[in-house]
Amino acid sequence: MHRSEDVKDPIEVYFDNQIGVVEVVAEEPTKKKKNPTGVAEGAKPYGGSQFDILAIIAARNEQEAITGALIQDFETKILNFFSYVRSDNDGKRLIVKINLHVSEAEIYEDFSKIYRRYKALNRQTVGDYFFKETEDLVDNLCDDFEVTVRNANE
Repeated sequence: MHRSEDVKDPIEVYFDNQIGVVEVVAEEPTKKKKNPTGVAEGAKPYGGSQFDILAIIAARNEQEAITGALIQDFETKILNFFSYVRSDNDGKRLIVKINLHVSEAEIYEDFSKIYRRYKALNRQTVGDYFFKETEDLVDNLCDDFEVTVRNANE
């Protein structure tokens, strides 16, 4: 009786003498476009294998050489700092205090004063990276300097 004209489904059901008959409305099949097939191309093999292990090792060695050069440069900067401490008047007093076994707190305090002076005078020549990396390790630098002083006395 109250029939909606909205078609929501392509299936239509009608009744004929109390028997339900289902009519299926078939849609026209759409043709799918096929992509042209091609042969996949990969990287050219190196020396008969997929990977060139020698090139990988050479790249790693080059990276390690760069890292080694940076480490050498940093070590040179530390040695230059230690030679500055040895040549400074306060540094000479510090060496005497180290040899006389003065308290660690006093040695650390004197060493940090020398470090700050060196930082103020040589920031341009040494570079910010050195001071950025050693800022929190002044006590460790002092310990290393103390070892070099004690080894020089032996």
